[in-house]
Amino acid sequence: MARESFAVFLLMACVGLGLPDGPRQPSAPGVIEAVPDPGRARPLGRWPNDADLARLRSVEGRAKGVILQVLGHPSGVQCWPNGEEVWDYPWCAACRVWIRNGVCTGTFYSAGF
Repeated sequence: MARESFAVFLLMACVGLGLPDGPRQPSAPGVIEAVPDPGRARPLGRWPNDADLARLRSVEGRAKGVILQVLGHPSGVQCWPNGEEVWDYPWCAACRVWIRNGVCTGTFYSAGF
Protein backbone atom coordinates (compact mmCIF):
# COMPACT_ATOMS: atom_id res chain seq x y z
CA MET A 1 0.00 0.00 0.00
CA ALA A 2 2.84 2.38 0.83
CA ARG A 3 4.42 1.77 -2.60
CA GLU A 4 1.15 2.52 -4.38
CA SER A 5 0.64 5.70 -2.37
CA PHE A 6 4.20 6.81 -3.10
CA ALA A 7 3.75 6.10 -6.84
CA VAL A 8 0.50 8.10 -6.92
CA PHE A 9 2.14 10.93 -5.00
CA LEU A 10 5.11 10.95 -7.39
CA LEU A 11 2.80 10.95 -10.41
CA MET A 12 0.74 13.83 -9.00
CA ALA A 13 3.89 15.80 -8.17
CA CYS A 14 5.23 15.48 -11.72
CA VAL A 15 1.93 16.41 -13.34
CA GLY A 16 1.38 19.22 -10.88
CA LEU A 17 4.83 20.68 -11.53
CA GLY A 18 4.22 20.74 -15.26
CA LEU A 19 7.22 18.62 -16.12
CA PRO A 20 7.44 17.78 -19.82
CA ASP A 21 5.99 14.46 -20.83
CA GLY A 22 8.58 13.89 -23.54
CA PRO A 23 11.28 15.54 -25.58
CA ARG A 24 10.54 19.07 -26.72
CA GLN A 25 10.07 19.87 -30.35
CA PRO A 26 12.87 22.00 -31.76
CA SER A 27 11.83 25.62 -32.09
CA ALA A 28 11.47 27.06 -35.55
CA PRO A 29 14.58 28.88 -36.69
CA GLY A 30 14.38 32.66 -36.74
CA VAL A 31 13.45 34.32 -39.97
CA ILE A 32 16.44 35.92 -41.65
CA GLU A 33 15.62 39.03 -43.59
CA ALA A 34 17.05 38.85 -47.13
CA VAL A 35 15.60 41.93 -48.85
CA PRO A 36 17.70 45.09 -48.69
CA ASP A 37 15.93 48.31 -47.72
CA PRO A 38 17.96 51.43 -48.60
CA GLY A 39 15.65 53.48 -46.40
CA ARG A 40 17.05 51.62 -43.37
CA ALA A 41 20.73 52.21 -44.26
CA ARG A 42 22.85 53.76 -41.52
CA PRO A 43 26.12 55.57 -42.28
CA LEU A 44 29.21 54.22 -40.55
CA GLY A 45 29.89 57.78 -39.35
CA ARG A 46 33.67 57.39 -39.28
CA TRP A 47 36.49 55.97 -41.34
CA PRO A 48 36.33 52.14 -41.23
CA ASN A 49 38.85 50.42 -39.00
CA ASP A 50 40.39 46.94 -39.31
CA ALA A 51 37.38 45.31 -37.63
CA ASP A 52 35.00 46.96 -40.12
CA LEU A 53 37.11 45.79 -43.07
CA ALA A 54 37.22 42.26 -41.60
CA ARG A 55 33.39 42.29 -41.36
CA LEU A 56 33.24 43.36 -45.01
CA ARG A 57 35.57 40.53 -46.09
CA SER A 58 33.67 38.01 -43.94
CA VAL A 59 30.51 38.25 -46.05
CA GLU A 60 32.18 36.87 -49.19
CA GLY A 61 30.50 33.56 -50.05
CA ARG A 62 27.58 34.28 -47.69
CA ALA A 63 23.86 34.60 -48.42
CA LYS A 64 21.99 37.91 -48.55
CA GLY A 65 20.45 37.42 -45.11
CA VAL A 66 23.87 37.00 -43.55
CA ILE A 67 25.16 40.08 -45.38
CA LEU A 68 22.29 42.12 -43.94
CA GLN A 69 22.99 40.79 -40.45
CA VAL A 70 26.71 41.58 -40.64
CA LEU A 71 26.76 44.85 -42.60
CA GLY A 72 23.22 46.15 -42.26
CA HIS A 73 21.14 47.57 -45.09
CA PRO A 74 22.87 49.12 -48.10
CA SER A 75 22.24 52.72 -49.16
CA GLY A 76 21.88 51.73 -52.80
CA VAL A 77 20.94 48.60 -54.74
CA GLN A 78 21.50 48.06 -58.45
CA CYS A 79 20.21 45.06 -60.38
CA TRP A 80 22.24 44.42 -63.52
CA PRO A 81 20.90 42.67 -66.66
CA ASN A 82 23.13 39.64 -66.03
CA GLY A 83 21.28 38.97 -62.75
CA GLU A 84 24.00 40.36 -60.53
CA GLU A 85 23.12 42.76 -57.70
CA VAL A 86 25.40 45.51 -56.47
CA TRP A 87 24.92 46.90 -52.99
CA ASP A 88 26.58 50.18 -52.00
CA TYR A 89 27.17 51.01 -48.34
CA PRO A 90 27.31 54.51 -46.85
CA TRP A 91 30.91 54.24 -45.66
CA CYS A 92 33.49 56.99 -46.18
CA ALA A 93 34.70 56.86 -49.82
CA ALA A 94 33.43 53.67 -51.54
CA CYS A 95 32.13 50.37 -50.18
CA ARG A 96 30.45 47.84 -52.47
CA VAL A 97 29.24 44.24 -52.36
CA TRP A 98 28.46 42.10 -55.42
CA ILE A 99 25.82 39.37 -55.22
CA ARG A 100 24.93 36.66 -57.74
CA ASN A 101 22.26 34.01 -57.17
CA GLY A 102 21.74 35.29 -53.63
CA VAL A 103 25.40 34.85 -52.58
CA CYS A 104 28.14 37.46 -52.19
CA THR A 105 30.75 37.02 -54.92
CA GLY A 106 32.99 39.94 -53.97
CA THR A 107 33.52 43.02 -51.84
CA PHE A 108 35.36 46.29 -52.37
CA TYR A 109 36.40 49.20 -50.20
CA SER A 110 38.46 52.20 -51.20
CA ALA A 111 39.40 54.99 -48.87
CA GLY A 112 39.56 57.22 -51.90
CA PHE A 113 43.29 57.29 -52.54
